[in-house]
Amino acid sequence: MTIDSALLQMKTEFESAILENGATAQTGLIRSQKLINILHNQVKEEFINLGVPACTIYPPLGDNNPEIKISGLLKAKNQDICIIPNTVSQSQIIINRTKAELIDNNNIETVISINIRSQLSSLAKNIDTLYERTFAEALNLHLRYPKQCLGEVYLIPTHEYDSDAMKNNKIKYKKLTKLEYYIKKFQYVNSRDYSLGQEYKYERVCLLIVDFRKEQPKLYSTADELKADGLIPKNSTVNMDNLSFETFARDLLCAYQSRFGNICCIIKD
Repeated sequence: MTIDSALLQMKTEFESAILENGATAQTGLIRSQKLINILHNQVKEEFINLGVPACTIYPPLGDNNPEIKISGLLKAKNQDICIIPNTVSQSQIIINRTKAELIDNNNIETVISINIRSQLSSLAKNIDTLYERTFAEALNLHLRYPKQCLGEVYLIPTHEYDSDAMKNNKIKYKKLTKLEYYIKKFQYVNSRDYSLGQEYKYERVCLLIVDFRKEQPKLYSTADELKADGLIPKNSTVNMDNLSFETFARDLLCAYQSRFGNICCIIKD
């Protein structure tokens, strides 16, 4: 599957559910994590295509269990995706069908952890809370494991789905999302420089900006693309450098290799 086909699948399933059963279906899809798991699997495939052994990825491709729980400085949290290198022995992983936990030791620092989120509606209402959580989760882990490589994938629409229209089984979109605002926010926690500490940052953030109004959802990877479609002002100074999906997995693996060496794989060209 490609990222384009994954986005199309998300759109199709989301809109079909709304047309059939309105806001109730939307809530059910979100709670079941069916939609976001489409994106989870696409991210896993990106790493596998670069040579990461599928057996090192938790949860496995095509499954949403078991998630690995890692304890940071202040709290423990299940991670959406973990890549566990051979520096972590199987004896350190306590696993059953639905959950897994790493036994604490220094090797946890060598685990790549990636969290994935999307917000298709009510974005403006929830973004501050969600962003604060994003900020805090990197800080929580990096304060305990300073060298750990963390990734964040966040999907936002160019135009939110109208939650009021959903109640009447209708597909409508709200006005243009304040994209410059979100780009600036996520650049602030992106591309961590380990030598400077910057524990609140991720080694790599991917901001997926998608126009779901189109028959085939359009993914934007550069500020120039956004300007060309009138989604940000022509004179905007924001940039999407190091936020694109196309290089997310490769950049995260490169950050890892600079600290720990190969993760049992060869990065393919």
